[in-house]
Amino acid sequence: MGAYIAIFALIFIVGICIGSFLNVVILRSLSEESIVFPASKCPKCQTPLKWWHNIPIISYIFLKGKCAFCKEPISIQYPIIELFTGIIFTLIFWKYGFSFDTLFLWAISSMFVVIAGTDIKEKVVFDVHTYILMGLGFAYAIYKTALILINMNNAGIPFVLTGEFLMDNPITLSIFGALAGALILEIFARFGYVVAGTRAFGEGDTLIAAGLGAVFGWKSLLWVLVLSVVIQVIMFFPFFIKRLIEDKEWKTLVTFTGFVVYAIAFYVIQKLELLSGRSVLLSLILSLILAFLGILSCIMILRGMKNKSKTYIPFGPALVLAALVFLLW
Repeated sequence: MGAYIAIFALIFIVGICIGSFLNVVILRSLSEESIVFPASKCPKCQTPLKWWHNIPIISYIFLKGKCAFCKEPISIQYPIIELFTGIIFTLIFWKYGFSFDTLFLWAISSMFVVIAGTDIKEKVVFDVHTYILMGLGFAYAIYKTALILINMNNAGIPFVLTGEFLMDNPITLSIFGALAGALILEIFARFGYVVAGTRAFGEGDTLIAAGLGAVFGWKSLLWVLVLSVVIQVIMFFPFFIKRLIEDKEWKTLVTFTGFVVYAIAFYVIQKLELLSGRSVLLSLILSLILAFLGILSCIMILRGMKNKSKTYIPFGPALVLAALVFLLW
Protein backbone atom coordinates (compact mmCIF):
# COMPACT_ATOMS: atom_id res chain seq x y z
CA MET A 1 0.00 0.00 0.00
CA GLY A 2 2.81 2.37 0.91
CA ALA A 3 4.51 1.68 -2.41
CA TYR A 4 1.36 2.63 -4.35
CA ILE A 5 1.02 5.87 -2.39
CA ALA A 6 4.67 6.71 -3.10
CA ILE A 7 4.20 6.04 -6.83
CA PHE A 8 1.08 8.17 -7.05
CA ALA A 9 2.79 10.94 -5.07
CA LEU A 10 5.71 10.83 -7.52
CA ILE A 11 3.35 10.99 -10.50
CA PHE A 12 1.56 13.95 -8.95
CA ILE A 13 4.87 15.77 -8.42
CA VAL A 14 5.83 15.10 -12.04
CA GLY A 15 2.44 16.43 -13.10
CA ILE A 16 2.69 19.71 -11.21
CA CYS A 17 6.22 20.23 -12.57
CA ILE A 18 4.90 19.71 -16.10
CA GLY A 19 2.07 22.09 -15.19
CA SER A 20 4.67 24.72 -14.28
CA PHE A 21 6.21 24.33 -17.74
CA LEU A 22 2.77 24.51 -19.36
CA ASN A 23 2.26 27.87 -17.64
CA VAL A 24 5.38 29.07 -19.43
CA VAL A 25 4.09 27.74 -22.76
CA ILE A 26 0.72 29.46 -22.27
CA LEU A 27 2.09 32.85 -21.24
CA ARG A 28 4.97 32.99 -23.68
CA SER A 29 2.79 31.89 -26.56
CA LEU A 30 0.59 34.88 -25.80
CA SER A 31 3.59 37.24 -25.46
CA GLU A 32 5.29 35.67 -28.52
CA GLU A 33 8.45 34.91 -26.54
CA SER A 34 10.63 31.82 -26.67
CA ILE A 35 9.67 29.12 -24.18
CA VAL A 36 13.37 28.49 -23.54
CA PHE A 37 14.97 31.92 -23.27
CA PRO A 38 15.13 34.11 -21.27
CA ALA A 39 14.95 32.48 -17.86
CA SER A 40 11.82 32.88 -15.73
CA LYS A 41 11.18 36.44 -14.62
CA CYS A 42 8.50 38.51 -12.95
CA PRO A 43 6.11 39.73 -15.66
CA LYS A 44 5.73 43.04 -13.80
CA CYS A 45 9.24 44.11 -12.69
CA GLN A 46 11.11 41.80 -15.13
CA THR A 47 13.48 40.64 -12.35
CA PRO A 48 14.88 37.12 -13.00
CA LEU A 49 13.53 34.62 -10.49
CA LYS A 50 15.62 32.40 -8.24
CA TRP A 51 15.13 28.65 -8.39
CA TRP A 52 13.23 28.63 -5.10
CA HIS A 53 10.71 31.05 -6.57
CA ASN A 54 9.75 28.44 -9.16
CA ILE A 55 8.80 25.48 -6.98
CA PRO A 56 5.30 24.48 -8.21
CA ILE A 57 2.46 25.47 -5.83
CA ILE A 58 4.80 25.68 -2.81
CA SER A 59 6.50 28.90 -3.94
CA TYR A 60 3.13 30.56 -4.54
CA ILE A 61 2.03 29.66 -1.01
CA PHE A 62 5.21 30.80 0.74
CA LEU A 63 5.40 34.00 -1.33
CA LYS A 64 1.75 34.62 -0.38
CA GLY A 65 0.86 35.09 -4.01
CA LYS A 66 3.21 38.07 -4.49
CA CYS A 67 6.46 38.67 -6.34
CA ALA A 68 9.48 38.36 -4.04
CA PHE A 69 10.92 41.58 -5.47
CA CYS A 70 8.21 44.08 -6.44
CA LYS A 71 5.45 42.54 -4.29
CA GLU A 72 2.98 42.68 -7.17
CA PRO A 73 0.30 39.93 -7.06
CA ILE A 74 1.15 36.71 -8.89
CA SER A 75 -1.63 35.36 -11.11
CA ILE A 76 -3.63 32.56 -9.50
CA GLN A 77 -3.32 30.84 -12.88
CA TYR A 78 0.09 29.45 -11.90
CA PRO A 79 -0.94 27.19 -8.99
CA ILE A 80 -4.28 26.31 -10.64
CA ILE A 81 -2.62 25.02 -13.82
CA GLU A 82 0.03 23.18 -11.80
CA LEU A 83 -2.52 21.52 -9.50
CA PHE A 84 -4.88 20.68 -12.36
CA THR A 85 -2.08 19.09 -14.41
CA GLY A 86 -0.89 17.10 -11.41
CA ILE A 87 -4.39 15.73 -10.83
CA ILE A 88 -4.90 14.87 -14.52
CA PHE A 89 -1.53 13.08 -14.73
CA THR A 90 -2.37 11.10 -11.59
CA LEU A 91 -5.83 10.10 -12.85
CA ILE A 92 -4.46 9.03 -16.23
CA PHE A 93 -1.83 6.88 -14.51
CA TRP A 94 -4.47 5.45 -12.18
CA LYS A 95 -6.54 4.33 -15.18
CA TYR A 96 -3.86 3.27 -17.66
CA GLY A 97 -0.95 2.30 -15.37
CA PHE A 98 2.58 1.74 -16.63
CA SER A 99 2.00 1.80 -20.40
CA PHE A 100 2.68 3.71 -23.58
CA ASP A 101 -0.97 4.76 -23.42
CA THR A 102 -0.15 6.75 -20.29
CA LEU A 103 2.78 8.51 -21.96
CA PHE A 104 0.73 9.41 -25.03
CA LEU A 105 -2.19 10.61 -22.94
CA TRP A 106 0.05 12.69 -20.70
CA ALA A 107 1.33 14.48 -23.79
CA ILE A 108 -2.18 14.84 -25.22
CA SER A 109 -3.64 16.14 -21.94
CA SER A 110 -0.77 18.63 -21.70
CA MET A 111 -1.82 20.10 -25.04
CA PHE A 112 -5.40 20.20 -23.76
CA VAL A 113 -4.22 22.35 -20.83
CA VAL A 114 -2.25 24.70 -23.09
CA ILE A 115 -5.13 25.13 -25.55
CA ALA A 116 -7.67 25.78 -22.80
CA GLY A 117 -5.23 28.09 -21.01
CA THR A 118 -4.71 30.49 -23.91
CA ASP A 119 -8.41 30.41 -24.78
CA ILE A 120 -9.49 31.26 -21.25
CA LYS A 121 -6.85 33.93 -20.69
CA GLU A 122 -7.01 35.81 -24.00
CA LYS A 123 -9.68 33.97 -26.04
CA VAL A 124 -6.95 32.84 -28.43
CA VAL A 125 -6.27 29.38 -29.84
CA PHE A 126 -2.90 28.99 -31.58
CA ASP A 127 -2.89 26.86 -34.72
CA VAL A 128 0.45 25.28 -33.82
CA HIS A 129 -0.98 23.88 -30.58
CA THR A 130 -3.90 22.24 -32.40
CA TYR A 131 -1.54 20.85 -35.05
CA ILE A 132 0.58 19.29 -32.31
CA LEU A 133 -2.60 17.80 -30.83
CA MET A 134 -3.52 16.31 -34.22
CA GLY A 135 0.00 14.93 -34.62
CA LEU A 136 -0.16 13.29 -31.20
CA GLY A 137 -3.57 11.84 -32.07
CA PHE A 138 -2.28 10.33 -35.31
CA ALA A 139 0.85 8.98 -33.56
CA TYR A 140 -1.32 7.41 -30.85
CA ALA A 141 -3.50 5.79 -33.53
CA ILE A 142 -0.41 4.36 -35.25
CA TYR A 143 0.75 2.93 -31.92
CA LYS A 144 -2.63 1.32 -31.22
CA THR A 145 -2.80 -0.16 -34.72
CA ALA A 146 0.71 -1.57 -34.38
CA LEU A 147 -0.26 -3.05 -31.01
CA ILE A 148 -3.25 -4.80 -32.60
CA LEU A 149 -1.02 -6.35 -35.26
CA ILE A 150 1.57 -7.42 -32.69
CA ASN A 151 -1.09 -9.06 -30.51
CA MET A 152 -2.52 -10.86 -33.55
CA ASN A 153 0.93 -12.14 -34.43
CA ASN A 154 1.63 -13.29 -30.86
CA ALA A 155 -1.69 -15.13 -30.84
CA GLY A 156 -0.81 -16.89 -34.08
CA ILE A 157 -3.61 -15.18 -36.01
CA PRO A 158 -2.57 -14.55 -39.63
CA PHE A 159 -3.09 -10.97 -40.77
CA VAL A 160 -5.46 -10.51 -43.68
CA LEU A 161 -6.14 -7.02 -44.99
CA THR A 162 -9.92 -7.01 -45.12
CA GLY A 163 -12.22 -4.12 -45.90
CA GLU A 164 -13.46 -4.21 -42.31
CA PHE A 165 -9.95 -3.85 -40.88
CA LEU A 166 -9.09 -1.15 -43.40
CA MET A 167 -12.06 0.97 -42.33
CA ASP A 168 -12.11 0.12 -38.63
CA ASN A 169 -8.47 0.32 -37.53
CA PRO A 170 -7.33 3.17 -35.23
CA ILE A 171 -5.41 4.98 -37.98
CA THR A 172 -8.43 5.19 -40.29
CA LEU A 173 -10.71 6.17 -37.39
CA SER A 174 -8.25 8.90 -36.42
CA ILE A 175 -7.96 10.34 -39.93
CA PHE A 176 -11.73 10.34 -40.46
CA GLY A 177 -12.14 11.69 -36.93
CA ALA A 178 -9.96 14.72 -37.69
CA LEU A 179 -11.87 15.38 -40.91
CA ALA A 180 -15.25 14.89 -39.18
CA GLY A 181 -14.29 17.17 -36.28
CA ALA A 182 -13.27 20.00 -38.57
CA LEU A 183 -16.30 19.51 -40.83
CA ILE A 184 -18.91 19.30 -38.05
CA LEU A 185 -17.66 22.34 -36.12
CA GLU A 186 -17.19 24.40 -39.27
CA ILE A 187 -20.70 23.59 -40.51
CA PHE A 188 -22.29 24.58 -37.22
CA ALA A 189 -19.99 27.59 -36.89
CA ARG A 190 -21.13 28.89 -40.28
CA PHE A 191 -24.71 27.98 -39.47
CA GLY A 192 -24.36 30.69 -36.85
CA TYR A 193 -24.48 33.25 -39.66
CA VAL A 194 -28.02 32.10 -40.39
CA VAL A 195 -29.14 32.02 -36.76
CA ALA A 196 -27.08 34.75 -35.13
CA GLY A 197 -25.53 36.75 -37.96
CA THR A 198 -22.04 35.68 -36.88
CA ARG A 199 -19.95 32.55 -36.45
CA ALA A 200 -21.19 30.35 -33.63
CA PHE A 201 -17.64 29.27 -32.80
CA GLY A 202 -14.18 30.61 -33.52
CA GLU A 203 -11.93 29.14 -36.20
CA GLY A 204 -9.69 27.83 -33.44
CA ASP A 205 -12.55 25.67 -32.16
CA THR A 206 -12.72 23.97 -35.56
CA LEU A 207 -9.05 23.03 -35.27
CA ILE A 208 -9.55 21.83 -31.69
CA ALA A 209 -12.38 19.56 -32.86
CA ALA A 210 -10.11 18.21 -35.60
CA GLY A 211 -7.50 17.44 -32.95
CA LEU A 212 -10.08 15.70 -30.77
CA GLY A 213 -11.20 13.66 -33.78
CA ALA A 214 -7.61 12.58 -34.36
CA VAL A 215 -7.30 11.50 -30.72
CA PHE A 216 -10.65 9.75 -30.24
CA GLY A 217 -11.62 8.69 -33.78
CA TRP A 218 -14.84 9.60 -35.51
CA LYS A 219 -16.96 7.04 -33.65
CA SER A 220 -16.34 8.63 -30.25
CA LEU A 221 -16.03 12.19 -31.48
CA LEU A 222 -19.79 12.83 -31.58
CA TRP A 223 -20.14 12.00 -27.89
CA VAL A 224 -17.25 14.31 -27.03
CA LEU A 225 -18.87 17.16 -28.98
CA VAL A 226 -22.28 16.60 -27.39
CA LEU A 227 -20.71 16.47 -23.92
CA SER A 228 -18.83 19.69 -24.67
CA VAL A 229 -22.11 21.45 -25.47
CA VAL A 230 -23.60 20.19 -22.20
CA ILE A 231 -20.54 21.38 -20.28
CA GLN A 232 -20.64 24.77 -22.02
CA VAL A 233 -24.27 25.19 -21.02
CA ILE A 234 -23.70 24.04 -17.43
CA MET A 235 -20.65 26.29 -16.96
CA PHE A 236 -22.58 29.40 -17.91
CA PHE A 237 -26.06 28.28 -16.86
CA PRO A 238 -26.65 30.81 -14.04
CA PHE A 239 -25.52 33.68 -16.25
CA PHE A 240 -27.45 32.96 -19.43
CA ILE A 241 -30.64 31.60 -17.83
CA LYS A 242 -31.04 34.85 -15.88
CA ARG A 243 -30.28 36.86 -19.02
CA LEU A 244 -32.71 34.88 -21.17
CA ILE A 245 -35.54 35.27 -18.69
CA GLU A 246 -34.90 39.01 -18.38
CA ASP A 247 -34.85 39.36 -22.18
CA LYS A 248 -37.79 36.98 -22.64
CA GLU A 249 -35.82 34.70 -25.00
CA TRP A 250 -38.44 31.97 -24.78
CA LYS A 251 -37.40 30.25 -28.03
CA THR A 252 -33.93 29.65 -26.66
CA LEU A 253 -35.29 28.30 -23.39
CA VAL A 254 -37.65 25.94 -25.24
CA THR A 255 -34.85 24.75 -27.55
CA PHE A 256 -32.55 24.09 -24.63
CA THR A 257 -35.29 22.27 -22.70
CA GLY A 258 -35.96 20.10 -25.76
CA PHE A 259 -32.26 19.28 -25.99
CA VAL A 260 -32.09 18.24 -22.33
CA VAL A 261 -35.24 16.08 -22.55
CA TYR A 262 -34.09 14.45 -25.79
CA ALA A 263 -30.59 13.86 -24.38
CA ILE A 264 -32.00 12.14 -21.30
CA ALA A 265 -34.31 9.99 -23.45
CA PHE A 266 -31.45 9.14 -25.80
CA TYR A 267 -29.25 8.14 -22.86
CA VAL A 268 -31.98 5.88 -21.44
CA ILE A 269 -32.48 4.26 -24.83
CA GLN A 270 -28.75 3.58 -25.13
CA LYS A 271 -28.46 2.38 -21.54
CA LEU A 272 -31.36 -0.06 -21.91
CA GLU A 273 -30.05 -1.12 -25.35
CA LEU A 274 -33.48 -0.55 -26.87
CA LEU A 275 -31.87 -0.05 -30.28
CA SER A 276 -29.85 -3.25 -30.03
CA GLY A 277 -30.14 -5.17 -33.27
CA ARG A 278 -31.90 -2.28 -35.00
CA SER A 279 -30.70 -0.36 -38.02
CA VAL A 280 -27.31 1.32 -37.69
CA LEU A 281 -28.72 4.12 -39.83
CA LEU A 282 -31.50 4.72 -37.26
CA SER A 283 -28.94 5.01 -34.46
CA LEU A 284 -26.89 7.42 -36.53
CA ILE A 285 -29.91 9.58 -37.31
CA LEU A 286 -30.93 9.76 -33.64
CA SER A 287 -27.35 10.66 -32.70
CA LEU A 288 -27.21 13.41 -35.30
CA ILE A 289 -30.52 14.82 -34.03
CA LEU A 290 -29.03 14.93 -30.54
CA ALA A 291 -25.95 16.74 -31.83
CA PHE A 292 -28.07 19.16 -33.86
CA LEU A 293 -30.28 20.08 -30.89
CA GLY A 294 -27.25 20.55 -28.68
CA ILE A 295 -25.37 22.76 -31.11
CA LEU A 296 -28.54 24.69 -31.97
CA SER A 297 -29.13 25.38 -28.28
CA CYS A 298 -25.58 26.63 -27.93
CA ILE A 299 -25.90 28.84 -31.02
CA MET A 300 -29.12 30.42 -29.78
CA ILE A 301 -27.65 31.02 -26.36
CA LEU A 302 -24.57 32.63 -27.84
CA ARG A 303 -26.74 34.73 -30.14
CA GLY A 304 -28.72 36.08 -27.20
CA MET A 305 -25.56 36.89 -25.26
CA LYS A 306 -23.90 38.47 -28.24
CA ASN A 307 -26.87 40.67 -29.07
CA LYS A 308 -27.58 41.73 -25.50
CA SER A 309 -24.32 41.73 -23.59
CA LYS A 310 -21.67 41.66 -26.33
CA THR A 311 -19.99 38.88 -24.40
CA TYR A 312 -18.00 36.21 -26.18
CA ILE A 313 -17.78 32.85 -24.44
CA PRO A 314 -14.89 30.67 -25.60
CA PHE A 315 -15.93 27.13 -26.53
CA GLY A 316 -12.41 25.66 -26.42
CA PRO A 317 -12.35 25.02 -22.63
CA ALA A 318 -15.64 23.08 -22.86
CA LEU A 319 -14.22 20.97 -25.72
CA VAL A 320 -11.09 20.25 -23.71
CA LEU A 321 -12.96 19.42 -20.49
CA ALA A 322 -15.28 17.07 -22.39
CA ALA A 323 -12.26 15.34 -23.90
CA LEU A 324 -10.67 14.87 -20.47
CA VAL A 325 -13.90 13.48 -19.02
CA PHE A 326 -14.22 11.09 -21.94
CA LEU A 327 -10.55 10.13 -21.60
CA LEU A 328 -10.90 9.25 -17.93
CA TRP A 329 -14.40 7.73 -18.02
